[in-house]
Formats: sequence, structure tokens, C-alpha cells
Amino acid sequence: MISVLIPVYNFNVAKLVKDLHAQISYANVVFEIILGDDASTQQFNNDKLTELPFVTYFSLPKNIGRAKIRNLLVEKANYPFLLFMDCDAAVSSSLYINNYIVEISRNTEPVCIIGGVAYRKQKPNPKYYLRWFYGKKRESTDADIRNQKPYKSFTSFNAVFSKSIFELVKFDESFSTYGNEDTFFGNQLRNTQVPVVHINNSLFHDGLDTNEEYLIKVETSIDNLISLLNAKKLDANFIQENRLLSAFFKCNSLNITPLLRVYYKFYLSKIKRKILKKPSIFWLDVYKLGYLALNS
Repeated sequence: MISVLIPVYNFNVAKLVKDLHAQISYANVVFEIILGDDASTQQFNNDKLTELPFVTYFSLPKNIGRAKIRNLLVEKANYPFLLFMDCDAAVSSSLYINNYIVEISRNTEPVCIIGGVAYRKQKPNPKYYLRWFYGKKRESTDADIRNQKPYKSFTSFNAVFSKSIFELVKFDESFSTYGNEDTFFGNQLRNTQVPVVHINNSLFHDGLDTNEEYLIKVETSIDNLISLLNAKKLDANFIQENRLLSAFFKCNSLNITPLLRVYYKFYLSKIKRKILKKPSIFWLDVYKLGYLALNS
């Protein structure tokens, strides 16, 4: 018995839901698909998907954010296993649902199973290239690699949870904007000793941001990190496994952060223009460090 939970914001989920519905119906398991629209400003008639059996839809009058909408979906779920995915995902295999059912049957204890994320092989329009390139290089990795550091690689983009996990830990609702709500939740799972298992059962990430939009999201995600640091919510494990924070604290230990702030004060905008003109993972990392140094 499984509840498929999809938070929706400004995206047409018709194909995703219909593909999932067909697969899970064929698998002959008890299921529901719950769509929670977080006050979208664009309408795609996603409510019409309730014409499919076992699909429900609700829409919020006010946006409550990525963490809170996920917790709300969990509250509405009726079954012991929860399949989370983002609304801009796409099914990449006819065995997608079956692979999760097989993995669920292997675990008798509460578990979190991460399927992974994939990106299309074909390069997108250049204005979407940065998000696609970053995803290919940093996010789309084999399960064997992800299992080496299972909590660092946590993502709710494509994951199955035992519902009982949410009696121990929930998404931190202080995250009202984009960024790092997943990595923080993964660290909470570590601290409560919830097993996280990674398998190769990816979904495509099709909802690519433009280069400009993605950089704004990068900045927002760093703002969230800064808020967590100021609130003293981050432990040593989180800092050590976070690429950006690890680099930042190393700079602090070497007493070079003040010099970095001087450098970035004059050159950060130039680095930003460089990334937008010719997307680069290296310069994106440099930009992130500079943004954190200047705003922390």
C-alpha cells in the first residue's frame, strides 16, 4: 500500500501522473496519488486528474513553501509507504514503480529509499544549460557512489519513506524558500538513525530553470544556509559533508576569509556575468563561496 505525494507549483503534471497511474495500476497494489498545489500562479487543469481513480487534488490559497507542503501531504496520506517526487519529474523506466515495490519488500524496518535523478542526454537550449550541466555533473550519480555517503546524497526529488519515519522527524518548516531543505532533512535522518538506501531507479528532472533563475535559487539556498548557521542548527557532520560550508570553514581556519571578502566585493558581479555568459561548474563554486563570504 503506497501513497504517491506530489507537491505542485506552476507545472503541468498530467503526463507524470498518468504514467505513474498506469504503472502502479498494473502492479496491482493498493495506492493513492495526492497532488498538493502550493498556490500556483499558473493553471494547468491539474485538478482534472482526479478523473483518474484514486487521485486526489487540493489547492492552497497561500504559498506555504517546499517543506510545509511536504509535511501536509504526509498528514493526508493513508498508506504506510510514501513515494515523494517533485512535480517537474518524468518517469524514465517502465519498471519504475516495480523497482520500488521490490525494494520495499526487502526491508522490514522503517527505511528511506532514494531512487536518484537523471537528466536528458541532449543538451538543452543554452539559456537552460547551467542547471542541466550542474545536474549532470553533481546530481546524476550511480547508487553505489551515493551509498558511500547516503545522508549527504539525500533528496526528496524521488524517494520512498516508511510513513512511521515522520513520527521521528519532519521537514523543517522554517524553510519557506528554495534550497537546502532536503540536505537538512537528510542530516536529521542521520541524527535519528533512520537507514537511507540508494538504488538506481531515477526520474528525469525536466523542469530546468534558466541560467538567471538558477543563480537566484543558488543565492536563496545559500541564504538558507546562513540562517541555519546563525540559528546554530548545523552540526559537524552537516558542515563536513556540505561542499560549500566545508570550503568556507577551511578558509576561516586559515584566516583568509577577510581577504576573500575584499576580493569578492569587487569581482563577484564579474564572476556572475561570466557564469551567465559561459556556464561553468568551477566558476559556479567560486561564486557560491563568494556569496557566502560576503553575506555571512
